[in-house]
Amino acid sequence: MGKISFQEAQKFNYDLPIPELEIIQKSIYEACGEILATDIICSKPLPAFDNSAMDGYAIKSSDLGKHIRVVGKILAGEDVSNLEVSPGTCVKIMTGAMIPKGVDVVVPFENATQVDGEFVLLPDCFKAGANIRLQGEEKSLGSLIAKKGEKLTYGLVALIASQGILNIGVYEKLKIGVYATGDEIIEPGETAGEHQIYNANSAGIVSLLRSYGHEVVYLGVLKDSLEAYASAMAGFGDFDVVITSGGASAGEADFLEKSLCEQGGNIIYHRINIKPGHPLMVAKLGKTIVFGLPGNPLSGLLVLNVMVIPALERLRKANAYYPKAICTHLKESLKLKSGRVNMVLGSYKDGEFCPYNGGKYGSGMIEAIRWSNAVALMGEGVSHAHGDIKVLPYVMEFSDTMNHFINE
Repeated sequence: MGKISFQEAQKFNYDLPIPELEIIQKSIYEACGEILATDIICSKPLPAFDNSAMDGYAIKSSDLGKHIRVVGKILAGEDVSNLEVSPGTCVKIMTGAMIPKGVDVVVPFENATQVDGEFVLLPDCFKAGANIRLQGEEKSLGSLIAKKGEKLTYGLVALIASQGILNIGVYEKLKIGVYATGDEIIEPGETAGEHQIYNANSAGIVSLLRSYGHEVVYLGVLKDSLEAYASAMAGFGDFDVVITSGGASAGEADFLEKSLCEQGGNIIYHRINIKPGHPLMVAKLGKTIVFGLPGNPLSGLLVLNVMVIPALERLRKANAYYPKAICTHLKESLKLKSGRVNMVLGSYKDGEFCPYNGGKYGSGMIEAIRWSNAVALMGEGVSHAHGDIKVLPYVMEFSDTMNHFINE
């Protein structure tokens, strides 16, 4: 298969076989960021009972505009289910406290006039139901609290906790292994010769994956020999996903595709019509999905974020895996080489996207990645860009419906 389009690569990525992930129990205090494995149904309505939305006087609406007697006080947490407020009387009530029988309005303290310690003059400008939160108006009994496949945000965790649930079923995390490749690669902490480079790729790849909540095992550097690749691939089956950097281009020392074929792997595609990042390879070896990233740091990290991360969201059984774009304004016009999708790094701030160095940088530049916080994808037919565009932030949010984020 020759070079394919960005859209074709997306389709292949979203058709990858989803691994079998076990369901494990996690405390709600440790579950944020996990993928929910079961639906959660409301067993305790929200609110659980009619309660006051304000500190004030709990009254009958028929007593609005009158002098009435204050006969008591209700604090949050008190059970007043057997209390009834009679006509011509009221009780002081605190925010969150249970509404007693006979009450259909809460008048805030600041809107009433205290005549003496026993009586209060009420305004007549409130309607029945004012400042009362009704049982179940947020979530009714039997309604859906959370859906299988949702990513657990802190807000969703709090909603689940409101049901009295301590432990919830989530999918175990993907087992992801990361390799660097190349005889020229030296690990940070070692001493590099003039002909060697430090392994910046793996540090960036592992950090990016962990920023999305993935657990990652860094497996080291694969040297440039078919024997080294064959030995490593014998252990690929321990992982759901293996991500490599380098070894996927067309050079004589790029062994990934050849080694995968020799080990019985299936190359799904190799090379996409995009710059930077066109050497991206996706393959399958046994049950393991293999993503071969370009060796240049900027290329590798960009295609990891834009192409691979959404695929991993789907593989981890999340319902939402389509990237959400941000609509913004291009601060300066861009000239581009058409005939391919161009990824343009830049900084998104205050509603504007400022391309890094006018869109001119090499595929190996690390400073461009550090300086930027978003990327704009320009379609194959775009040679000049200006005005309003869409960009993807470095740490993306996802939707369960396809969003078009390529600027055509």
